[in-house]
Amino acid sequence: MGWNSANRIFDPVARALIDTGADDNTKRKVLGDLISELQDGDWDTEDESLEDFLDDPAIVKAFADKGVHLSDKRCCRAEHAGAPRSYLMTMRSEDITDEEMTSAIDAYAHHLAETIRENAGLFARHDGEMVSVRAAANYIDPKVP
Repeated sequence: MGWNSANRIFDPVARALIDTGADDNTKRKVLGDLISELQDGDWDTEDESLEDFLDDPAIVKAFADKGVHLSDKRCCRAEHAGAPRSYLMTMRSEDITDEEMTSAIDAYAHHLAETIRENAGLFARHDGEMVSVRAAANYIDPKVP
């Protein structure tokens, strides 16, 4: 297969699935199978197609299922959208910048604080304790001034 010819196969199929409103499971299965076949044909530019679809978590997961990641881990942010702990775990690499690691830690701390606030009643027996629990959540939340 030519240097970039697999992208000309993958990209229109992925775009068609998006345009027709295919659900995430369908996109992940169909594109995962396609990625495997194209890799068997020596697809060496799959990262370029991955980069074009970073805004679609199902497509990013299809690539991740087949071992395709971007060196800067932008794909991991998309893959773990809404799951800050999973994202934080993917950050355990020498290639991650301090800024990116700080951002991941802040996202996890905010997620943790939100979880504590939502479940404050599990930690407190009376109003005074509720205030303390919420104050603790605010203290760890980088989004609270």
